[in-house]
Amino acid sequence: MVSEERANQRQRYRHYARTVFVLVALLIMLFPVFWFVGGIQWLDKKVFPPRRPKFMPAASIWIDAPSLPISWHHGWWFGCAPSSSETSDYCRLVTANGEQVYAGEYLPCSSSAVVPEREIHLIPPNDSSDMWLFAEGHEGVVGFLENGDLLVPKSLLNSCTKIKDRKSR
Repeated sequence: MVSEERANQRQRYRHYARTVFVLVALLIMLFPVFWFVGGIQWLDKKVFPPRRPKFMPAASIWIDAPSLPISWHHGWWFGCAPSSSETSDYCRLVTANGEQVYAGEYLPCSSSAVVPEREIHLIPPNDSSDMWLFAEGHEGVVGFLENGDLLVPKSLLNSCTKIKDRKSR
């Protein structure tokens, strides 16, 4: 009786081991398909979206960076709030983990006046390469507003026309 019970246990163990082996093999074979149909991007954006760092303004936006073969939350948070001097808006660009990439004082091209925080409605650029100001010899970025205006670093306020022309191409 005892040996028959042990034989049954071994048989059940083999059955479970075989089932686990088949399931693991199936997962390994299906992973590339999941990857190629955008499953990783789906997980990255829909299931586990990037979290805004607590020190960033509530209206901050996530800007996706060009995708890499293996990346998680590849992009930046961009947000603006009135500066302490109240003569401009203070905008920052930070990575997903909160590391600051750029920060500076900004003004809108249309009015050159501080935009109240409740009226700052940022939108991500169509292409993340459009936000950089390297062509203007500057390390900063442009803030795209929902109303079509741009937020630019104070030092580049006189280059608004040039920046708008380049961004509209």
